[in-house]
Amino acid sequence: MRIKLAALSLVLLLASVLTVYAGEDMVKARGLWAVDGDTIMVELADGSRKEVRFISVNAPELAACLGDEAQTACDALIKGKIIWLELDPEQGMDRRDRNGRLLAHVFLEPVQTPSAHLGTRLAELGLSRLDIRDPKDTWHEDHFDIHYVPWVLAAQIEAAKERRGWWGECDPYRDSDLVIAAIKQWGDDEVVYMVNRGVDAIDLAKGWKLASDPKESQTLEFSRYVEALVLPPGWVLRVHSGPVSTSRVGEYSIRDTEKVIDWYWTGRKMWRNDSDEAWLIWNDQTRYYFSYPLKEWD
Repeated sequence: MRIKLAALSLVLLLASVLTVYAGEDMVKARGLWAVDGDTIMVELADGSRKEVRFISVNAPELAACLGDEAQTACDALIKGKIIWLELDPEQGMDRRDRNGRLLAHVFLEPVQTPSAHLGTRLAELGLSRLDIRDPKDTWHEDHFDIHYVPWVLAAQIEAAKERRGWWGECDPYRDSDLVIAAIKQWGDDEVVYMVNRGVDAIDLAKGWKLASDPKESQTLEFSRYVEALVLPPGWVLRVHSGPVSTSRVGEYSIRDTEKVIDWYWTGRKMWRNDSDEAWLIWNDQTRYYFSYPLKEWD
């Protein structure tokens, strides 16, 4: 398989509206090699070597579908090059995962932009996905773990839309035109991102349901609220739940310039912070399944 670097137009657009994080100075390092698609070995200025795990994204394990390709792409981006690590401003070098790896945001240039953010670059190729472990609903948008989520989300949605990488080769539901591209499961505004990546418009009021647990009837049936809800090709439907939706249940707004429809589902929090599953159902048949963390990559 040949992976081509795609244009970063959408995520670069986000760079113009997202404030650059004013955290600790980034640590300069030399990339040695990629252990896999989300872990690299680096050498610091003092000659010490550290195994660094990217925070907020996850790539397929080497034994999983496209695991080798993810490692190869990551290796090509960092091997023998100067890179920069943004460390947790509170814990610094002491922030480690359960395997003892240093957790950091990794940048290919000494600037905090989408095109320099390694996790975003890999997500755009369809070789990594957003992966926020155990988020807290009280986190503000500048919290270290989630600050770059808008960049990764935009890249991931584009990859899903264009069927790049895992979305086109490994996804069991890769033939489905309507897909769940991501879920933001924390805070007062939970969001499910659904994308129409087909060539025809899809009327969600014609038999479509979104379920967080079909067995417990935690299901959004669009036809209960509207006679028609048309999602044009290439558009994104954002389904909101949690306190932000409390007084807006069943409402929706259309953002033509963004090609986005916002739908407000329920004031309840529907998605667990640690892990959860979602189903897209059409005429009582599962048309798409999404889980976080992705079980095949964990």
